[in-house]
Amino acid sequence: MQKGCWIGFGLRAACTLAALCMAAVAAADRSSTSSFTREQIDAHWKGGHTLPVQASEQHPLPPLRIRNDTGINVLVDMAHKCDFFSMWNLAGPLHRRGIRTAGSHAALDSVVKPGSLCRVRIPAGGKLYPFAWWPAPKFNVVMTEGGSSDPGYLAEEREAVLAYVRAGGGLIVSGVHSLRDAQAVRAYSLNSLLAEFGAKFAAGTQRFKGRHIPMIELDGHWEVADKGDSDKPVLAKRTFGKGRIVLLASRSLFRFDRKKRDDLERKADFLTELIKWAAAGSSPAGAEPRLPAPMAGGGGIYPEQEARVQGIVVYYSKNQIPVLLKTVRDDFPAITEQLYAWYPSHKPEEPMYLILGSSGGGGWAVNAYLPKEVGTITTQPDGLRSIFAHEQAHTMAGPCTAANHPFGGNRGEEHAGWYQGKVIAKYQKKYGPNRGCDGVFRNDAARPNAKPEAIFKQSHLVSWRTGHDRLMIWYVWQKFDDRYGPTWYPRWRWVQQQRWAAEPGHKLTWEEAITDMSIAVGEDLFPFFATTGKELTIKRLENVDFMGSTIQLAPAPIGPTAPGGVDLDPIGDFTKPIRPKAQSK
Repeated sequence: MQKGCWIGFGLRAACTLAALCMAAVAAADRSSTSSFTREQIDAHWKGGHTLPVQASEQHPLPPLRIRNDTGINVLVDMAHKCDFFSMWNLAGPLHRRGIRTAGSHAALDSVVKPGSLCRVRIPAGGKLYPFAWWPAPKFNVVMTEGGSSDPGYLAEEREAVLAYVRAGGGLIVSGVHSLRDAQAVRAYSLNSLLAEFGAKFAAGTQRFKGRHIPMIELDGHWEVADKGDSDKPVLAKRTFGKGRIVLLASRSLFRFDRKKRDDLERKADFLTELIKWAAAGSSPAGAEPRLPAPMAGGGGIYPEQEARVQGIVVYYSKNQIPVLLKTVRDDFPAITEQLYAWYPSHKPEEPMYLILGSSGGGGWAVNAYLPKEVGTITTQPDGLRSIFAHEQAHTMAGPCTAANHPFGGNRGEEHAGWYQGKVIAKYQKKYGPNRGCDGVFRNDAARPNAKPEAIFKQSHLVSWRTGHDRLMIWYVWQKFDDRYGPTWYPRWRWVQQQRWAAEPGHKLTWEEAITDMSIAVGEDLFPFFATTGKELTIKRLENVDFMGSTIQLAPAPIGPTAPGGVDLDPIGDFTKPIRPKAQSK
């Protein structure tokens, strides 16, 4: 066991459990059979280990649902440009057109050679999908994009792709942004790969079908399939050895808006034809389409490298930016402990699995099955800390697991964003209102006692009146932090636990949720909500029964005024009544 690999344990308990897990892991690895018991599987993932390849043979991946299967396997590279489109939106339309896909966060040279061991999740029964090594199949086509600040293409990746294409593999390359000048052209990582094939992205843009797209330059081996308004290439193809390459000046040529049916169908058809052309240099992979699927997580293929940092198992590709690994090592344990201090929650016995993705900001969290997983998509240390805090908060149930509420669930977006804002303030030293929640106000100064329409922006007020608006929620919570300090939030969740423990599936109404808040702070919050424009059936809550006693509630003296700064103070005992800051000693 790596030192500090466990969270939520005393040292003796951690060492004892670690010894038992390591003994089971060793026994499984020494076993002459390929059969793994549930105990051995649990020992691996709870110990932060990836199961050997024998486990993926014992628990094979389920086949993808492919309509009119062509047998063509496509690897969607996300080690250089990761986003939700590549992870979650692209696969479905291609599967319906007979194309199999597998997304990958691993460096290209560790995936493109058939038989290479890749890290995936395997179905081990129920909601357990532990990580295991899995032999890569033959991929007919690799799709890759170069990001604006991606980790770059390593020399061994370029060599592997070169050999892959020469042997008959297909390659589809697309750009994501325009380049300003010659320096940007030299720095663009995708150009280091394209140089092997006689092409590059150049400075400037041209118009194509009503939008500006990047410029590309080609040597004489390329066939131009489409041009823009400047008569420069937009789409080009070429052969290379036994393989074939497609170059698109912009990913916008095939990236569809899934909410627009016509756009989806047209671009998915277009991409399918490009894939079939690129795949023609080799025979279809065939066999059953047993490829890893993301299941709303980061997969299907996870990064090939790993590190351990005080209770966190970090998966990262070997081309990852070093400063991000330093940020994880230096800051993540402290961020985790700070979040648990602000919002006491049960700490899992197993380590956290953290996936470092590449490219612009974003992240994800997996709570529906085990092991739980947190993913970040950024190349900036500040962004990494911010996204990690958000996704970590998603996994923390706090002192309440009893009931749903109007803010997206006990671990919903508002909750995760709230604690993300506190971590941003702590590390970036930005102490304005949490998440910029003062943005709900109109630009012109409102008069005292004005109606909500004269105070708040209509864009927020309309959705807030009968539903919910995220920034308005954060504004309300900031006002509560201003008056009661940060203890009110975990106390509210604790109150929910007491009141709704017998009805864990109950969907709280706004009135019920605000009643829980009022109990938590010891004052009637309904009048304040009314001043924000919230339409409620309860106007005044003079008293309420809680845990066998009747509590008298005076109206909270809070108005729709400007919020204070983010509160980073420690919390108190959330199981006891709290008093406003002015009355606290």
